[in-house]
Formats: sequence, C-alpha cells, structure tokens
Amino acid sequence: MSEASEGNTANAADEPATRPTDYPAYRCVVLGRGASEGSGSLSAEPLISHDPHALAASLAASGAPSTSLSASGPASASTSRPAHLWLAEACVMIPPAAPKRSATPSLGERQAAVDNTVITESHPPTDASSSHVPVSRPSPAKARRRQQREAESHLARVLLCELAAAQGIQLPLDDWSPRGQAPHHPALPADFYVSIAHRHGHVLVGLATAPLGLDLEYRNPRHAHDLDARIAMLPLDARERLAEVTHLSETERLDGFYREWVRYEVMIKHLHIY
Repeated sequence: MSEASEGNTANAADEPATRPTDYPAYRCVVLGRGASEGSGSLSAEPLISHDPHALAASLAASGAPSTSLSASGPASASTSRPAHLWLAEACVMIPPAAPKRSATPSLGERQAAVDNTVITESHPPTDASSSHVPVSRPSPAKARRRQQREAESHLARVLLCELAAAQGIQLPLDDWSPRGQAPHHPALPADFYVSIAHRHGHVLVGLATAPLGLDLEYRNPRHAHDLDARIAMLPLDARERLAEVTHLSETERLDGFYREWVRYEVMIKHLHIY
C-alpha cells in the first residue's frame, strides 16, 4: 500500500485489506516532542496515539493537531514547524508447505513437525579422525517463521520506499539496513524519520518529519492465563494506569494490557532515535 499525498485515503483506513487473523490489532504511534500552542516551551511528553491513522489525518488536515511539533527536539517557537506523518499498511503471508504424500510419515518427518525442534543429520566423515559429523538444520516450522519475518521486513522496506518516493525522496531498496536492526537508509534526509512494526504478516510503516515510533500487536487469548505476570513486565506508570481501572472483565484487562504494551514499545523506539 502506498500513499501519494498527505490526504490519501490510506491514512484513514482502520484495517489492511487482508487481515492475517481475526483477533483485534493494537496500534500505537509516538511522534515528535510536544509544545504548547503559540509557545516555545516544550512539554516533557511527545504526542502518543493508539490510532496512528487518525493522528496522520489530523496532521494532514490542519498541518498539526492541537499541539505543534518540533522536528529536531528542543527548539524555539520560531524554529518549530508542523509535523507530517505518512503511513502505509499491508499484509504478506508465506503459504504453508505442501503436505507430504506419504500416508505414514517417517521418523524424521514426525520429528520435523514438532515445533521448535532441531533435526540432526549424520554425514560421512570429512577426515580420518571423525566418524560422525552432526549437522543441524531448523525444523520446517522454524524455517517458515524465519521466512515469514523476512517477508514482512522486506515488505516494510518496500512500503517505506514508496512513501518516500511520494514525497520526492528516492531510497534504493537495497541500501536499507538489514533485518534485525533499526530501519536506516543513508539517503534519507536528516529531517525525516521512519519506523516499522510487523506482526503475524501484518506490516505497518511510517515516514514523518518528526521523531517517530510505531508498534503493532495482536491479541493472543492464551496471554489471559498469565496476564498478571505480563502486566508485571510493564513500567511502573503503565501498571498504575491499569490499577486505577477496577471491575474489568478478563477481556477488558487483556485489552488494557495490550494498549499499555504497544505504548511501552513505541516509547522505546522513540527514545532510541535521540
């Protein structure tokens, strides 16, 4: 999905065209550093929204929401300028492997079907001193997960290239930082920022003129079984916000956890920019 201009309808979409799962998706964005309108004093907190598309639409419609932003951190009102945010979402799913034709799987096939299994093969010795050389390869399940993550990472960089091209910025695809590192491109102008989030085949990317962080997560019903332990992993302020709301159902508590979790993740990405 690409975006040709600030007012493109892709910014207002709630969901990608194809959802990888029926469970709810949780998104969050953090953008820039806030400043009181008409004032040069910067607040300690940047803008945070659980609806990135709504924030992007607000920026596109008015140049800035109720808070103006500085693209370069602390600055006077004369040097601050409205921030812009462009988003793209898409899905990519690696098809499952074709089923085996054999009605009775071999021992190796049964072992490969077990998740998180490493298969060990024996090969002829390479020298006279060795009689057994074990060679490990990932199970098909692990290999497929790796391929899925690689496909998501590649799609994210393609989408970022398209967003940048729509703003007149040419970013050769092969020059992006590799998967596993924070997204960086040597041709990206210094006053532009990018962020990537992907989960279960769902990819969300953003390009902005202010420091940016994005995160995306899907609800996993199994997390309800150890929700207290997961909440304990959140920072203190997030735990306090969750504790303030009482008499919640299990689903509502899980929703609250995910909203705080994606907020926590975007703040980490945002802080790594500075």
